[in-house]
Amino acid sequence: MTDAREVRSLVADRPALEPALESLLETDETHDTWTFDEIDLDSGAFGELVSEGVVEKVGGEYRLADRTAVERALAGEVADGDDGGGVSLPLPAFGIDGRVAAALSGALLLVFVFRILTFDAILRDGRVVLSGNDPYFYLYWTEELSRQSAGVIDRSALTAGSFGLLKSEPLLVAVLWVATELVGGVERAPLVLAWYPVVAGVVTGVFTYLFATGLTDDERVGIASVVMLAVMPVLAFRSGLGFADHHAFDYVWLSMTAAGAVRSVRAAATREAATGPRVLAWTGLTGVAIAGQLLAWEAGPLLLVPVASYVPVAALIAVDRDESPGWTLTPLGVGLAVAAVLTGGAHLALDWQTGVVAATPALLLAGTVGVAAVGEVVHRVDDLPVSPVRALAAAEAAGVVLTFGLLTTVLAAYGDRLFGQLGRIGTDGSVVEANSLFGTGIFGWLFLFGLLLFLGVPYMGFALLRATRGEDRHGWLLAGIYGWFFLVLATFQMRFAGELSTFLAVFSGLGFVHIADRVDLARPPVPFRETAPVRGDGGDSEPAFELPTPRGAVSLLFLFLLVAGLGVTQAPVKANQAPVAGHEFETAIWIDQYAAENGIETDYVFTEWGRNRMYNYFVNGNARSYGFARANYRAFLRATQPEEWYERLRGRVGFVVLDRYDSEDATLHNRLTRGFGGRHDGFDGSGHYRAIRVTDRQQVH
Repeated sequence: MTDAREVRSLVADRPALEPALESLLETDETHDTWTFDEIDLDSGAFGELVSEGVVEKVGGEYRLADRTAVERALAGEVADGDDGGGVSLPLPAFGIDGRVAAALSGALLLVFVFRILTFDAILRDGRVVLSGNDPYFYLYWTEELSRQSAGVIDRSALTAGSFGLLKSEPLLVAVLWVATELVGGVERAPLVLAWYPVVAGVVTGVFTYLFATGLTDDERVGIASVVMLAVMPVLAFRSGLGFADHHAFDYVWLSMTAAGAVRSVRAAATREAATGPRVLAWTGLTGVAIAGQLLAWEAGPLLLVPVASYVPVAALIAVDRDESPGWTLTPLGVGLAVAAVLTGGAHLALDWQTGVVAATPALLLAGTVGVAAVGEVVHRVDDLPVSPVRALAAAEAAGVVLTFGLLTTVLAAYGDRLFGQLGRIGTDGSVVEANSLFGTGIFGWLFLFGLLLFLGVPYMGFALLRATRGEDRHGWLLAGIYGWFFLVLATFQMRFAGELSTFLAVFSGLGFVHIADRVDLARPPVPFRETAPVRGDGGDSEPAFELPTPRGAVSLLFLFLLVAGLGVTQAPVKANQAPVAGHEFETAIWIDQYAAENGIETDYVFTEWGRNRMYNYFVNGNARSYGFARANYRAFLRATQPEEWYERLRGRVGFVVLDRYDSEDATLHNRLTRGFGGRHDGFDGSGHYRAIRVTDRQQVH
């Protein structure tokens, strides 16, 4: 880069580089060439100037490629985009390395492949059979919206009282409804819900790459992270074909929040850096992602705890480094402001989410502003009785106490809701996913992550260690907090294993590249180097990504199978545990046909709650709730008074599905599955119950 216009465009895009250029200009004026050790510049900024061609290497030393061009650019003698005449607008340059693009495309293809392992189990005989139970709930509401609306321009459909997810997952169902309308209407809804998790999984892979490269400045780590994400067994079913609950949607917003936040907070703590166009773009993305996160799930505020935890620690780091806490927290504050506007606007205009959820980004913004203000005071006052760090820590501790006081008095509604959600963690052992990831005898971590948990956790520790030193502390701090927070949550409930996946994938990717370096299969990852790599077209530059030799490729594959092979083999196993069993689907279709042929109007299917929505969707189209089954089915099986339960179920239940297993002789379950409702083993017939079908899987209907 030897053109003043290009230098000026670079400075306009990266204001943080202007002080670096001024310093280099002074050095270059007094030295023909110089070394890196002779300048007061961090390796990241220097490496970027070299890669952009502003600095060139001569022998073993450096010099400005065109001192006059730099002088004119810094003096403002050339306008952004000035080409010598006329007026033009500055356009950002997007450099795309073809090898990186190809490798990333391959990694995302791997994500796609591992999300469609259940293709035959989901698309059966011209029907879509979603996995699990909850996906039918979202399918029911998507179809309801499609029937009630007059197309995607009918906003009233999203605000009607019949839209039952206004206060829980409104954005998810709204997106599914819009997609359904765009591809042909209500008849396409099952297909839309079947494929949505796959699309969400690939998009999550894209943001995982952006998060990894924004954190490490290493494209190889980004690609390795996407590959690790692809083969994690927990995501093979959580974001697999047909598993259309809210989780896959949440992963998109969470990974987007992390990518935007990490890239924005890594900016230098100056006004120029914090308000640069590139940083503002990432903060805007962060705000959109936070808003999406909150509108997608009523427990979304829980996913913002890492952001809230980052704020006070980042302020302490800034004060310790004699930087401005205010400008350090500005990128995150701008993102929270954008989120507050979007979330509040959706709440006021569409009545989406509760006021408690909608107010979360505004409250976080207020806390961030408070911490920044106190930090600025501590940073600027010279005669404090204690060190600035201790003074700020004491003020933050007092702020925590004050916040808890406000949550129990002035903001009692918000506090009750927040503490209520936290109190639910680890308290519902009746649901498998509510058990601990490390629960005794479950080995959940092994089946959900393979050995990647062992690979990634040490590098999560490295992130916090890196946050205590170096020039890019803030990004590592936020990434480390994210990783450890979701590991702690998953320790209480494995339902958060999916949220942990993005962060574990990134740290596993970093670990893989680092191990490859230690066995001489790759260059060291950027975070483990003393100086940043030089990128560009010069002879001393380093490519972002390069293909290994055939022997090196085989060795890398062996290393990959060593650390991720268990995940590769477990992913199909976990994926195929999610779909509805063939005999259950066949039973649902048979009941539907039987009810139609016999004119049965009361066609509610009474089953175990974990399959209740599936049965009722195929029989009567109503998968809205499994509450009645969950509250009564087990008691029905254990009951010994058939007449009493008949009166309770009469007029509501048309069919009962039972699995045959050993039980007490006197129970209603035993009478219906062994005697089929008639006299059996000395017990009178149950009356009012008639077996109409027995499957080869010992199911009685």
